[in-house]
Amino acid sequence: MSRSEAGIYAIAGSHGIMHAYLVLLPALIPLLKGELGNYETIGLLASLVFLFYGWGSLPVGFLSDRYSKKNLVVASMALCGVSAIMVSLSRSLVLTAASLVMLGIGASLYHPPGYAAMALHSREMRGRYMGIQGLGGDVGMALSYITSAVLGSLLGWRNTFLIWGLVGVAMAGVDLLIVVEPEAVETDERRVGYAETLRRMFSTEHLRLLILVFAIVICSGALWNGVSSFILTYINQVKGVQLVIAGGLSTVKYTVGALAQIVGGELSDRRGRRGILLAGFGLFAVFLFVLTLTPGSIPLILLMVSLLGFTFFLTQSPMNALLGDISHREAVGVTYGVNFAIKYGIGSFSPAIAGYLAVKYSLDYVFYFFALIAAAAFLITLFIKDIKK
Repeated sequence: MSRSEAGIYAIAGSHGIMHAYLVLLPALIPLLKGELGNYETIGLLASLVFLFYGWGSLPVGFLSDRYSKKNLVVASMALCGVSAIMVSLSRSLVLTAASLVMLGIGASLYHPPGYAAMALHSREMRGRYMGIQGLGGDVGMALSYITSAVLGSLLGWRNTFLIWGLVGVAMAGVDLLIVVEPEAVETDERRVGYAETLRRMFSTEHLRLLILVFAIVICSGALWNGVSSFILTYINQVKGVQLVIAGGLSTVKYTVGALAQIVGGELSDRRGRRGILLAGFGLFAVFLFVLTLTPGSIPLILLMVSLLGFTFFLTQSPMNALLGDISHREAVGVTYGVNFAIKYGIGSFSPAIAGYLAVKYSLDYVFYFFALIAAAAFLITLFIKDIKK
C-alpha cells in the first residue's frame, strides 16, 4: 500500500473518530440524566454541540480551499481529543457546556477538508471513495455506541469521555505522519478572496440542482442529529431494553449503515444518484414510523434498527457524490463547507425540538417528527436529476 492510499484510509479513520465524539453524549444520556438535567436540558446540550459543529464548517470550507487540508484534519482530531478530556474533568454544567462547544468546533474542522480531499483524490469512481469515507464515519459511530455504553456502565461517563479523548489525540499524531495533501495549493489561489470563492461555488452550471441538494442536505442533517441523539434512549426507555443491550442494538444500526455507505456509493456510480436517494429516504420514513409500533422484543428491535441504519446511510454516499459532481472544482472545499454548515447547523435544532416533544408529549412523538422530515427529503428528491460526469 502506498503512502497516498494509507493517507486516504487515515482520513476515513479520522472521520470515524470525529463522529464517535458526536454520539458520545447521546450514548450516555441514560447515565447523564439527573446529573446534567432532564431530556430537555440534554437535548439542548446536544443541539449546542451540533450548532457549532455545523456552522463552524462554513469558515472551515474557505480555509480548506486556501490552506493545507491535512493540517486541518490534524487540528480537528487534536481539538476533539482535548475537549473530550476537558468534559471528563469538568464539575459544573457551565464548564461542561463550554467543553462541548469546543468539541463541536473541533469536529467542524474535519468535514470540508476531509471530503474535499476525497473528492480531489477521485474522478470516475467518486461514489466509491465517498463510500469509503462514509464507512469510516459509521464504524466510528458504531464503536462509540457500544464502547460508550459498556465503559459508561463499568467506569462511569467521565472516564468514557477521557478514554475517547486520548484516542483523538493519538489519531492526530497518526494523521500528521501519514496523510498526504491531495494536491498542491498554488500561491495565487491562496490570495483569492472570500467573495470570489463564493462566486465560484454559485457559478456552477447546475445552480438549481445545487439548491435542491442543499435542501435535502438540511433534512438529512436534522435526521442524523436527531435520530443519533435519541435512538439509544428510545430503545432503553420506551422499549425497555437494558442499557448495554440498547447500546449494542444502536451499534448494529451504524454497522449496517457502514455497509450501506459502500452499497449506496457503488450503486450510485452505476445506476445514478437520484434513484438511490428516493429509495433510501422513502423507506427510512416508513421504518421510523413502524419503529413506534414495534413491541420491545429484542429480535424485532434488531430488525428495525438494521433497516433504519441501511436505508438512511444508503443515501449519504450518493448525496455527497452528487455534490461533488455539480460543484466548481476550484471551490470544492467551500461547497462541502456550506453543505455541512447547513446540514448540521440548521439540523442542530432537531435534538432540541425532539427533547421538547419528549417532555411535552412522549418519545414516540420524537420519531413521528423524524418520519415527517424523512418524507420531506423524499419529496424534494423527486425534483432532482442525475448529472453525467
